[in-house]
Amino acid sequence: MPTIVRRILAVILVLAAAGPKLQAQAGSGTRIIGRVTDGAGGAPLEGAQVRVDGTNIGTITGDDGRYVISRIQPGQFQLRVIRIGYLAALKPATVRANESATVDFALTRAPYQLEGVVTTATGQTLTRELGNSIAKIDAAKLVEEQPITSMQDVLNGRTAGVTMLASSGTVGGGARIRIRGLSSASLSNDPLILVDGVRVEQASPALAGTLYVGGGRPSFLNNLNPDEIESLEIVKGPSAATLYGTQAANGVIVITTKRGKAGPPKWTLYGEGGTSYDPAEYPGIYYTEGRSPSGATRGCLQWQQAVGDCTITQAYSRNLLEDAATTPIDRGQRQQYGAQVSGGTEAARYFISADWENELGLLRMPAAELDSLFKERGVTNIPRDQRIPNQLTKSSLRANLGVQLSPQADLSVSSGYVNSYNLLPQTGDNLQGVIGSGLFGNPNPALANQWGFAPPSQGFAKSVSRYTNQFLNSATAVWRPTSFLSSRATLGMDWMAYNNEARVANGQGCLSCGIERQGVRTIDRWSNNRWTLDLNTAASFNLRSDLTSKTAVGAQWNRDRLTGSLNTANILPPGGTTIDAGSQRVSGEQTIETVSYGLYVEQTLGWRDKLFLTGAVRRDQNSAFGGDFGSIVYPKATLSWVALENSDARWINQFRPRFAFGESGQQPTATAAITFLTPTTTTIFGQGDVPAVTFGALGNTTIKPERSREIETGFDFTTLHNRVSLQVTYYDKKTTDALVNRPLPGSLGAGASRIENVGTVTNKGIEVSLNARVVDRDDVRWDVGVEASGNKNRLESLAEGIPPLTGFGFQNRPGYPLFGLWWPRLTSFADANGNNIIEPSEVTVTDTAAFNGSTVPVRTISVNSSIGLFKDRLRMSGLLDYRGGFVSHNVNGMFQCAFRQNCAALHVAGYDLEEQAKAVAGPRAFGAYGEKADFVRLREISVLYALTPNLASMVKASGVSIVLTGRNLALWTDFTSWDPENNTSGTDGPNYNFVQQAQPRVFLLRINLTY
Repeated sequence: MPTIVRRILAVILVLAAAGPKLQAQAGSGTRIIGRVTDGAGGAPLEGAQVRVDGTNIGTITGDDGRYVISRIQPGQFQLRVIRIGYLAALKPATVRANESATVDFALTRAPYQLEGVVTTATGQTLTRELGNSIAKIDAAKLVEEQPITSMQDVLNGRTAGVTMLASSGTVGGGARIRIRGLSSASLSNDPLILVDGVRVEQASPALAGTLYVGGGRPSFLNNLNPDEIESLEIVKGPSAATLYGTQAANGVIVITTKRGKAGPPKWTLYGEGGTSYDPAEYPGIYYTEGRSPSGATRGCLQWQQAVGDCTITQAYSRNLLEDAATTPIDRGQRQQYGAQVSGGTEAARYFISADWENELGLLRMPAAELDSLFKERGVTNIPRDQRIPNQLTKSSLRANLGVQLSPQADLSVSSGYVNSYNLLPQTGDNLQGVIGSGLFGNPNPALANQWGFAPPSQGFAKSVSRYTNQFLNSATAVWRPTSFLSSRATLGMDWMAYNNEARVANGQGCLSCGIERQGVRTIDRWSNNRWTLDLNTAASFNLRSDLTSKTAVGAQWNRDRLTGSLNTANILPPGGTTIDAGSQRVSGEQTIETVSYGLYVEQTLGWRDKLFLTGAVRRDQNSAFGGDFGSIVYPKATLSWVALENSDARWINQFRPRFAFGESGQQPTATAAITFLTPTTTTIFGQGDVPAVTFGALGNTTIKPERSREIETGFDFTTLHNRVSLQVTYYDKKTTDALVNRPLPGSLGAGASRIENVGTVTNKGIEVSLNARVVDRDDVRWDVGVEASGNKNRLESLAEGIPPLTGFGFQNRPGYPLFGLWWPRLTSFADANGNNIIEPSEVTVTDTAAFNGSTVPVRTISVNSSIGLFKDRLRMSGLLDYRGGFVSHNVNGMFQCAFRQNCAALHVAGYDLEEQAKAVAGPRAFGAYGEKADFVRLREISVLYALTPNLASMVKASGVSIVLTGRNLALWTDFTSWDPENNTSGTDGPNYNFVQQAQPRVFLLRINLTY
């Protein structure tokens, strides 16, 4: 264990011991106390939110249902209590100086209700006041009951309009998050992510050059430990994200870590172990040998025999990836252990956690390959990172402390640390990729090596890894000088240092990979620091007895700085392992820094706690804006009307129509506005090589952020005594001033293009969330939920003179979706001569690239269901995930058939005619393999059993639960390759599916103990 980890763990243990003693007794002065119970049985309700209405003052009930609000001034107030599974309740409270006012609540059970509390840019707000939709995910409950191994598992399939786009099934691989489609052709489409009020990084520079592993990239979002997370709130678009400012146009994900509650120390221990395997059915490789008319031996395809080019004499086939003697695919393993403690008093509350996890991927060096290496190297042991080339080991620590400094002031501190090691294998679009080599080989037994480019003994000799240390710290101070005025200040930093490293020893590695066989060492050191300062003051008061007002003003400042030192050495001596040992060395450095600040004001009026009207405006300045542009202003307006609210009615219990309008933006890249020079070396006659400079870029001094304007409207509805809830939302988002690369004339000598604001992009769609309590009895509960969405994305226009933006297999062309798949297509085929073989003359293809389809799902539906038996002691749940309306470029089949020509369609007599047509058309029409990729996946199944208190007491615990879970258990699709969910590049474009591992099938057993 690293020294720094041991030191932090020691500090955390000291805090755990001291926490319950911190300010052990809160003052008994002016306060509100009470108890929240179940109105039917009288049982105490833990975790109920108790708020002083119209303020940010509140607390959460403890295990015994009791609460204390000591941060209060004398006066008359309304207390509101909200808890999942119960109707919200409102009661008056009269508080006198130096006295305790007692207000108890007995809540009425209700499966669903529209009331809730969410976090906005101005602080915590009741959902009834919002004109926009915000989705909330109970992460703490999910982690305890579902097969959650990363943050992307927490998000996947939970919310309408949020799509996770995976790159591969590699351990440590990341997924892109897309909310309401794609908005930018040049900038990131990732949402903004905040953890305890601090902006955090989720993306990382691509693994390129000698660090390349075949595509995809890890996600820093997965550094976060899901077991430390209390909830996630998803702000889906500019209509809701205006006050978060520039960089919020793609939505915002607000993550809140766990907090302590007043009460004695509560310990939670958990352990998890499991296995994973690859569910893919990988195709075999084929070779048919024949003779030409002259009698020469040659390869002979079925269609070549049909046209008389040759006669087949021998057929060979093999499946290197399925054969137990040769496959590098094995079982993965996972284990995780953690401990958490929380508690305190109303004056000081703490939450402390420690977690360690280790996961081994599916790839192993086959025994036959190990034997060949023993002989080749003359050794008896092969390094572990070559035998098991995919691993993730992560340690995480967290300490959160909340202190009441006085009845008017609070301070909360959140501190987290993560240390991780991720070993990444050679897969994907890569000469050394083990899956590709298994598919692109030749089964001819006369060959010494039947693998394609590099067998596992060579591909696994290249070790690529990432070492990460991340500190995520924030402090929030709240001051309430009066009952109607509150000020909040948050200061935090996401500090991350990580090394990307690659190593190939001299004489090892890929024979066909050129210089790498002579040894390579790469160390890229990155430091990524993101500072956040958020200031807010809010005043809430009654203008009349039925009219409330809340005014908020705020300022935000953010500074992001990424620095890198990049070093590579080639041609190492035998035994050489350092950069200095290389005879060819290349080094460089990179610094990217942006600073932004914004000011905003928001006004909300509420009438009779039913009708809420909000208006706001924000002004931003950013260092990436052009010097001639200045600042940008974003407006916002929302309306929420609680039209009906009657818990006793049968057909309509609650009905709330809502409307929202807002704007946000995306900043240009850090250097887009700057004209700068790039160092180079040039040759001058008589002087040899001399240092020189060229134009690196021709800056754009008028560049401005992309501006996204969104209108959102919808309604929330509950019926059948709150047993059914329905939320429907329609949105229309238009992004103007979209940043696009404009070609520059070569005579300028300043690069091929310059980024300018010359495009318009639209996204329109609908989102539906339906939840129903089908059975609601004391001994049986059955819930069903549906999250559905549809999106229409279009690049509407480019400025005159701007050609469509093209890349490998994609075009950004007006009238079509961003990053759609464009290739020449197979338009028709026919077995004209009836010989059951498709020949090249029997297929028709387009002459130019044609639109194949959207590469991002335009329709998503997830269905979740949970059943509780024996008073919820036994709980069973599942998640079914559908994605449709998109295509995936099956380069797996295309490369095997069109280029390596070793697929079954070309060699097996009587094979499916359509597959034969694709194979013979593939070299001319890559779009023949642009396939419909709609799929349905059984994403999760879990079974939880909570032991009775008597059984739990046998291990001295107050609660014990055992959870058996499975993930990615079944897949239904017409896609002809093994996994339509994969995207090798890990980016929006190019988007193609090429020899990446399938999403693994995972089985986990978890035990949770509470004390």
